[in-house]
Parts: sequence; C-alpha cells; structure tokens
Amino acid sequence: MTQRLQDRVVVVTGGGSGIGRGACLRAAQEGARVVVADIRLELARSVAQEISAEGGVAIAVACDVAAEEQVQALVQTTVDEFGSIWGMVANAGTAGSGWIHETTITDWQFVLGVNLTGPFLCAKYSLPHMMVAGGSFIVTSSIAGSVVGAGGAAASYTVSKHGVLGLVKQIAVDYGQYGVRANAIQPAAVQDTRLAMHAAEDQAHATTPKAALPRPKAWLPIHRAGKSREEYGATIAFLLSDDAGYVTGTSVPVDGGYLAT
Repeated sequence: MTQRLQDRVVVVTGGGSGIGRGACLRAAQEGARVVVADIRLELARSVAQEISAEGGVAIAVACDVAAEEQVQALVQTTVDEFGSIWGMVANAGTAGSGWIHETTITDWQFVLGVNLTGPFLCAKYSLPHMMVAGGSFIVTSSIAGSVVGAGGAAASYTVSKHGVLGLVKQIAVDYGQYGVRANAIQPAAVQDTRLAMHAAEDQAHATTPKAALPRPKAWLPIHRAGKSREEYGATIAFLLSDDAGYVTGTSVPVDGGYLAT
C-alpha cells in the first residue's frame, strides 16, 4: 500500500458507515490522520477504533452537517487537534422520495439541508485553511446527479445531488489559484451501506406521504454493488492525493457502468 496521504489531515463527514467508513479506512491506510465525523457518534467512534487497531491515527467527532455551528466546530476541532486540514470529504447524506406535488417544504428543506447545504458549510469553513497550503475537497454525489434513474419520484434527492456537482465546479474555478482542487464521486449501489436505514430514521417524522412508487430494477453492467473501502474509498483516496493533482472541477462515476446504459 502506497502512503500517498502520509500525515495529511482528512475529514470525512458521514464517516461512520458505508462510503464514508470506506473513505476513512482507506485514507488512514495511506497514511492520513483522519477525523471521522458523523451525526451518530457511536458509529464514528467505532470507525476511529478500527483505524487505531490497524495502526492509524483518527479521532471521532459528532456533527450534523446541516447545522452551521456544528460544522464550524468540526473544522475548529480538527485544526486544534492536528493543526491543519488537507482534505474535506463531504460525504454525509440522506435520501428523499415523493412526488413533487405531494412533497412538503419541510421535507424538501430537510433533504437539501443535509445533501447540499451540508457540503456548502463544509466548504465554507474548511476552504480558508486549505487556501494556506492547498488541499482537496470531495463531495459524494450520486448517479442521480446525472440522471433521474429508474426509481423516479425523488426530486429532493436528485436536485441535491445535481447541486453538489455545481458546487465542486465553483470551488475548482474560484480556489484553484490557491492550490485547492474540488471533485465529486457519483456512486451507484454500495455494499455494506446503511443509507436506507439511516434515511428511514432521519425521516421518521416526514410529512410527505410515502405512496407506492414504480421502481424498475436498475441494471448494472458489473453485476454487483461497489465495495466501500476497496473501490469507493480507493477512488476518494486517489482524488485526495497528488496523483490527482491535475484533476479538478469534475465528477468521477463509480457506478458499475450504470451511466453507460
């Protein structure tokens, strides 16, 4: 295993499970000092302990990315603990569903608050530190950032995942002069993810009726879900590293070929 991220400080939101956990483990494996941030602190602590058990360095921080003061505190805690930030992986997200004409403003704002405002806040507070010595900002978008997909009726989710692609382009253009790169990944299916379960918990009090929706089965040329550490985490580690030093303002599909179909 190469040490492309040796001693670089990387923050991963939603780091307690799924792609976030994979990104934390892979970044630590490549030498990064990792801040595992998650609204579910017990999951963040578990991942930080995994990293420590493998000989890495990590701390766990509770953070609701939709709450500005918590994101600000996350960045400050990182700088207090490690002195800097090289990488911010704005991965935390939730799912949303419902026909547009039935979606309440409360549900709409909740999904966009986590999926779009969250990455904006991560950028707002991490970029001033990255401007000092450069850095890499990464957002987890989705195949829904390019296509509506077979599922349909998930406007809040689709709009949020389209929106973060615009965010990384704006960061790339505005902050490239400071040595800051910004990119997104677009996942499809993920092994060992808890997104559906966590989204159900998040939206336990949602006001939008959850009527049955037509959901044809998606087809993937690679007939399996992606591996959170070996594939999604590896892609994120590449984008964090100097190997991706000329890659910015774009998105990388990690989707088993979904967008090709």
